[in-house]
Amino acid sequence: MTALLEVEGLKKHFPIHKGFFSRVSGQVYAVDGVSFSIARGETLGLVGESGCGKSTVGRTLLRLMEPTGGSIKVAGRDITQLSPQELLPYRRRMQMIYQDPYASLNPRMSAGEIVGEPMVVHEIGAPKEHKERVAALFERVGLRPEAVNSYPHEFSGGQRQRIGIARALALNPELIVGDEPVSALDVSIQAQIINLLMDLQDEFKLSYLFVAHDLAVVEHISHRVAVMYLGRIVEMADKRDLFETPLHPYSEALLSAVPIPKASARGRKRVILTGDVPSPINPPPGCHFHTRCPYAMPRCRIEAPALREVTPGHLAACHLHEGAVRFPLAATS
Repeated sequence: MTALLEVEGLKKHFPIHKGFFSRVSGQVYAVDGVSFSIARGETLGLVGESGCGKSTVGRTLLRLMEPTGGSIKVAGRDITQLSPQELLPYRRRMQMIYQDPYASLNPRMSAGEIVGEPMVVHEIGAPKEHKERVAALFERVGLRPEAVNSYPHEFSGGQRQRIGIARALALNPELIVGDEPVSALDVSIQAQIINLLMDLQDEFKLSYLFVAHDLAVVEHISHRVAVMYLGRIVEMADKRDLFETPLHPYSEALLSAVPIPKASARGRKRVILTGDVPSPINPPPGCHFHTRCPYAMPRCRIEAPALREVTPGHLAACHLHEGAVRFPLAATS
């Protein structure tokens, strides 16, 4: 498959200002050298604990936040240094669905105005065409076309998220970043929204970066999964490979925490991580995970492991997988 998006060494550091003169006294290393690609029509799930930098990755690659370092290529064109005017055509190709379906909608605009606004901003079509397009989008995402004149507070949470999806589709994008788009919804509504996103992907050949912390949702919608820990990707693989054979101790711990039926859980060992997630202001040297890793070696405290291919298509950033060395997988024992 052809890569639509290529991200290489992406960094996003937030300066910490102190004192009367607001001098920079440190940095928050929110995203610290992330690399991945997304093919046309593919969904890459991005998972990890809260605060690991998942949402920042999504916002930075759309240039909603300016990257500190690295490159972002869309269809082979590096957009990292483009001016706002030069970036405008690429904004049509990349859209976002936000986590909170209420806070992301303007309460002073009707639902129809919200969905039609991208077409107004990008000067696409005439007002009559806007109305026709908005009505068609409402119907496609499962909303009544006559609801275009209603305001966000008149809709339920699931309906508001459908409005957000319709807005994202208004410009016929190629890539959509979903920033935990179902985490604020009831479980029954989550399934409806996930199925809608999958249907839209098949219909419009969309690519998704799906940011989430719910591994069951990620397993259902994703083709590949990347696991983040403290600003870095520690593992990336096809979803079946990652869920059946995790190669990084952090992925192993995450997967062991997923609730499964008792019959299926026989023989599975629960991995309990000790300690707290270190601060992104002062991350540990070497492998960021070594302070909580049950397999940590002296080398892990000094040298950061590279994200390398351990088995075909399965990448992991762990010194234990260099050469023929393997560690016992508690999650699959």
